[in-house]
Amino acid sequence: MNSSNIKIIFGLKSKQKRVDLDLTLQTLSKKSGLSVSYLNEIEKGKKYPKPEKITKLAYALETTYEEMVSLKLEKKLALLGEIIQSNVLNELPLEFFGVDSNKILTILSEAPKKVNAFLSTLLELSRNNELRNEHFYHTALRSYQELNFNYFKDLEKLAVEYRKEKDVSIMNEDEMKNVLQSEYGYIFQDLDLTQFPELISIRSILYPEKGNLLLINPNLSLAQRRFIFARELSFNLLDVKVRPLTFSYNRIRSFDELHNNFRASYLSVSLLIDEARFIDDIKDFFQTKKFDSKRIDKILAEYQITPEMLLHRLTSILPKFFGIRSLFFLRFNNPRQEDYFSISKELHLSKKHNPHGNRLGEHYCRRWVALGVLKELNKNQKSGKGNKLVIRAQVSKYIGSENEYLCISIARHMGPTPNVNSSVTLGLLVNKDLRKKVTFLNDLSIKTREVNSTCERCPAENCKDRVAESFVINNLNAKEKVKGALSNLESSL
Repeated sequence: MNSSNIKIIFGLKSKQKRVDLDLTLQTLSKKSGLSVSYLNEIEKGKKYPKPEKITKLAYALETTYEEMVSLKLEKKLALLGEIIQSNVLNELPLEFFGVDSNKILTILSEAPKKVNAFLSTLLELSRNNELRNEHFYHTALRSYQELNFNYFKDLEKLAVEYRKEKDVSIMNEDEMKNVLQSEYGYIFQDLDLTQFPELISIRSILYPEKGNLLLINPNLSLAQRRFIFARELSFNLLDVKVRPLTFSYNRIRSFDELHNNFRASYLSVSLLIDEARFIDDIKDFFQTKKFDSKRIDKILAEYQITPEMLLHRLTSILPKFFGIRSLFFLRFNNPRQEDYFSISKELHLSKKHNPHGNRLGEHYCRRWVALGVLKELNKNQKSGKGNKLVIRAQVSKYIGSENEYLCISIARHMGPTPNVNSSVTLGLLVNKDLRKKVTFLNDLSIKTREVNSTCERCPAENCKDRVAESFVINNLNAKEKVKGALSNLESSL
């Protein structure tokens, strides 16, 4: 346990014993010979007394020296002590949002009985939903992105300046490799998948202690390799030390690591996709009368980027330069030959939009275009048509809501991971302003479909796409019937 948490526990114990004896700080000051201000600093967890002062304080609080220095808290503060000793508050990125963990603990200690009940509830929910620090880290990072509308001026400026310095518009693979070799001492080798087949889904591994040896999965596409090199370049431009060494990585060691990885990934996409040129391309795309998937194919080929990089870049550009702020980004994973879909990445700007991640084990609505493109890709693969991208647009109208979203979805094989497909989706809230900015939104060939969140919560009748009963709606309807019957019973008495 770090010294900060030891001070906090000592302060909590001191305050609790003083309160139990019904002593004011002034009274305790007279009994112990310690000043009121010093006692106040102790209780706030800012000071830890020297042994002779602990002895005086223990005597004044009618306890022993050993009891005072013990890290064990009384039952009424036990849960709070468990949280402090678990280091969870230090692991959560509170300072990142301007929150002082000491102040939180001070507030929590003011009403221990109520706080214990509240904390017990939170911990129980956490256990039941298998929440780990990683979930808090990812949620905190998404909140950070949403607060900034996923646009980071310092990183955009750095990308512009670097491309200007290198005198390039689109950075190619060889140029980035040369920079990494000549300026940062990188050594490149293929990852030996014949010897380590378990690593087939890993895209790259960096060994700084071996002279910046970068092992690269030989099954990556050109766009994926370019991202790997741009990402490594970004870590060095940002002079980041705390970072993941594998990509994709399996374990997040700290929020700093996750945050640094995000900044490097953001910068890498900014380096690969020139902001000014990209804005012009998107304006042209939006001004077409018909939705044309070939235009998306063309943009992907010109910038040599993945569908995810394209749509994620749009989540930064659209709010800043097009005034389109109500949007979401989703990535679905789908094992081939299985009717199972899971959200592996999401971002919501302005508010939480439907659809969004579901931890309840329910079945996502099969009418979503994000799932439709995955089904189409799977069908193409089964019939021998290969892994060609499936790109579709749909207007999704949510049952029981006025909300409509223009959704653009792209399905692809999730190489190098075998037997897994993935779709990425950009959803834009449909309103008058969006109709003015996106001309092809009036394209009658774009299907409009009524959708819902999950089958279990959907009231749609005779839905051919349903894969689970709407038990949530049925339960609600049953409760309403009971409520009505009780009301009728009361009236009849």
